[in-house]
Amino acid sequence: MSSITTSTREDEKLASSVAVDLTTAWWRDYAALTKPRITLMVLLTVAVAMFAAQQMVGHFVTWWVWIHTIIATAMIAGSASTINQWYEHDRDLLMPRTQKRPLPSGRLTRFEAAAFGWLLFLGGSLYLAVAVNWTATVCGMITWTIYCWVYTPMKTLSWWNTAIGTLPGALPVMIGWTAVGGSVWDWQGWALTLIVVLWQFPHFMAIAWLYREQYARAGFRMLTKEEPTGVAAGWHAVLGSLALIPLSVIVLSPVSVTTWIIALVGVLSCVVQSVASCRFLRTRDNLNAKKLLKASLIYLPAIMLLVVFRWAVN
Repeated sequence: MSSITTSTREDEKLASSVAVDLTTAWWRDYAALTKPRITLMVLLTVAVAMFAAQQMVGHFVTWWVWIHTIIATAMIAGSASTINQWYEHDRDLLMPRTQKRPLPSGRLTRFEAAAFGWLLFLGGSLYLAVAVNWTATVCGMITWTIYCWVYTPMKTLSWWNTAIGTLPGALPVMIGWTAVGGSVWDWQGWALTLIVVLWQFPHFMAIAWLYREQYARAGFRMLTKEEPTGVAAGWHAVLGSLALIPLSVIVLSPVSVTTWIIALVGVLSCVVQSVASCRFLRTRDNLNAKKLLKASLIYLPAIMLLVVFRWAVN
């Protein structure tokens, strides 16, 4: 009798463990649709833009506005990533780097992804409109629309998709800027937006080179497929990196010894990325592409933190 009881308890524990694992996997798959690392990078630019607008233009808001903006923007950004994967599920199945995503692996259906994506977008937009303001909401909706319905379909039509994709990648800056009362006509907000636009060229050209064969197999019209030597991709990376040097100084606006030191650190981070871009242009191989990718991943957080430091000591 005791052995039967023991066996029953073990079965119950096993069933309970399986149920917990299934629940965890379910949430993990939906979270994966939102591409958390990309969403986190988006939220970094939003938060920096909010802080910069407060310091540069003098628009100060309560912490509740910050919290509402971050949550709502995360929902809209997560929705964009979800709809992107819903749209590209068949092509993701052809690339090793994306085959394990929830849709191509079959863990979630297209209907589930579409419903989740639209729920996030509608909920996030309504939340932003009610809790923050309509200007930030319109910026969010424009960003989402360009990413989902212009950039995503264009990836199979023209290599210009990368240039178009820099817009929704950078426009979250204006969500944060306008969330605290900044105007869409403030040049400072657009200067900060332009930094994120230009940064994406070296960043995505490195990715396009590293995964050029997979992109080609899936039918994506990347620049590294249209011009396979990589020279064009290298020049895009170099020009984008070099343009960031004077722009970073403009955004950091040094006026004192301390702020000039901050600006020089910003220029140094630009130079590091520029050097990596030049090396990639000169020798187009995976090693230099990886170094360029790493340099770009260091530059954006660095310049954003420097903007915060600069205006914190204003």
